[in-house]
Amino acid sequence: MKKIFFGIVALAAITFTACNNAPKADVEAADVDSLVVEEPTVNVDETISALSAAVEASDAEQTQSLLAKAQEYIAQLQAEGKLEEAKVYIAKIQEFIAANEEKIASFTGGNETVANLVSAVKALPIDVADAASNVAEGAKDAVVGAANDAANAATDAANNAVEAGKQEAGKAIDNAANAVKGKLGL
Repeated sequence: MKKIFFGIVALAAITFTACNNAPKADVEAADVDSLVVEEPTVNVDETISALSAAVEASDAEQTQSLLAKAQEYIAQLQAEGKLEEAKVYIAKIQEFIAANEEKIASFTGGNETVANLVSAVKALPIDVADAASNVAEGAKDAVVGAANDAANAATDAANNAVEAGKQEAGKAIDNAANAVKGKLGL
């Protein structure tokens, strides 16, 4: 009697498992995009205004800090795929540097860090934003592909487990039937 009960329980478990509870195999690109957390934007006009004030005050430390922050923000925009915003930001910062390069050099004198920052900002190609876009798209595609591969592997594992369970349940049912037949003398 225990064998029949076990067979019925195993069959019921397989039936409930096979009721379309398999994981979803396709992950949409929109799912990956929804994971992006929006950061507050930095207004380029505010940055230029702060840089103008630092240059007018001949404040080398503040100028250095603002130029470093501008570079960091440009890199952040490119990493986030905000290419048009990065292009505008780069163009306006480069325009400011071109107009004020001599004045910045006059009060920063031998400050190598500021000179390197000025050179780095001047050398930023506006088209680098397009290259960053291609890298970001490639990374996004890789994440979607990896997620799809993982989901497919999970689906395959679940299907294999269901199939193995069906075989075990079939064996258990056959054994229970044979045991009943043996007791009944059939």
